[in-house]
Amino acid sequence: MTAHRLDPSTPIEEETLLGYKAERFLPIETGQVFKDRYKTIGKLGYGSASTVWLCRDLLASNKYAALKVYVNSSKKHRELAIYEHIEALSSDHNGRHRIRRLLDSFEVRGPHGRHICLVHEPLGISFEELRDLTTDRVFDEDLIRQTFRPVLEGFEFLHKEAKVIHTGRALKC
Repeated sequence: MTAHRLDPSTPIEEETLLGYKAERFLPIETGQVFKDRYKTIGKLGYGSASTVWLCRDLLASNKYAALKVYVNSSKKHRELAIYEHIEALSSDHNGRHRIRRLLDSFEVRGPHGRHICLVHEPLGISFEELRDLTTDRVFDEDLIRQTFRPVLEGFEFLHKEAKVIHTGRALKC
């Protein structure tokens, strides 16, 4: 297998975003270690405000983590404050256990400023990827019911107990 060089004049991944500015994003390489603990394996995704990396947790045997690295121009980090708010709540609501937990957070300095980093457990397959594996790209009714019940429990906890409303991008189905 022969490695191919990428044309540096052709934008890839976050470089394709409208308003992309390289100096906002922390340059990260595979194999880079953060906080003497999280070693990057590969990029999971990107957006206008962050990149997300799959990491091996060097302090826990056979554990992986998703490292979200914000751009340096983020004025306020609402996501971190929301996780701290949820963690401080005392609640027995079943939906509390349906919310993705924040495992760690820290700040790193890059060549153009500071970057907030959030660490989560990595997620599994997306609904879009799962749909591509189904016959006729259609979900069985029982699968939908079993899948969305815990999602709705999580939303109920966020709305009723935590008083948090998620306004992220809609799912593509």
